[in-house]
Amino acid sequence: MKQIFKFGELSYEYYIEFADRKTFAIVVRPDLRVIVKVPVDATLDNIESFLKRKWKWLDKQLRELGKYCKKHYERQYLSGESFQYLGRQYQLSVEYGDDYVKLARGKLVVFSSKSTDNVNHTQKLVEEWYDNRRNLIFKRQYIKAFRRFNYDKIPQMRIRAMSRRWGSYTTDGKVALNPKLIEAPTEAIYYVCIHELCHVANKKHDSNFYDKLEKMMPDWRKVKERLEVRYG
Repeated sequence: MKQIFKFGELSYEYYIEFADRKTFAIVVRPDLRVIVKVPVDATLDNIESFLKRKWKWLDKQLRELGKYCKKHYERQYLSGESFQYLGRQYQLSVEYGDDYVKLARGKLVVFSSKSTDNVNHTQKLVEEWYDNRRNLIFKRQYIKAFRRFNYDKIPQMRIRAMSRRWGSYTTDGKVALNPKLIEAPTEAIYYVCIHELCHVANKKHDSNFYDKLEKMMPDWRKVKERLEVRYG
């Protein structure tokens, strides 16, 4: 849930993440997104009071990170770089060998038949690996979601880059999924599939649509919030 925190003449956006915890905590991401983790029964007044107490620390963190923050981070495809996959973070490790990519002990290991600093070849291998994983995992979650419905025919699923959406149900009756979803946990991919398949019978975000979504996935709000906060 996005909120605006004002302190004097300054104001910042922050996102509230409710969790089964007793304490409050602030996380400032490298892209300067502020996430406030709070107990499930916390009120907005509680949260604002906490932010006021932490204002000096928060302002310092934002200023320091702001010096180094890039609006568009360009991948280098060199060992040590961080990659997200299904809700977990992996460190890229480029090694010499027959072309192959695998996950091992928290690392995305790329064996390259070229030199280890041939970033173009490494990029090609990584992107092909991600494409293969998307095709497999998206299809698996999509079929799993479709089986929850009583539709006669499964809409065609495709993968399409979108700047502001995780998925869409198009006018030609197809479901599109954002390739960036591969970074999120499988429950988030499943949620987007459920959401878009609800549009087959309910084109608008009206009460009938949300009633159906609630029935199909009672915890959808929690999953959606985590998706928006951590990967949006």
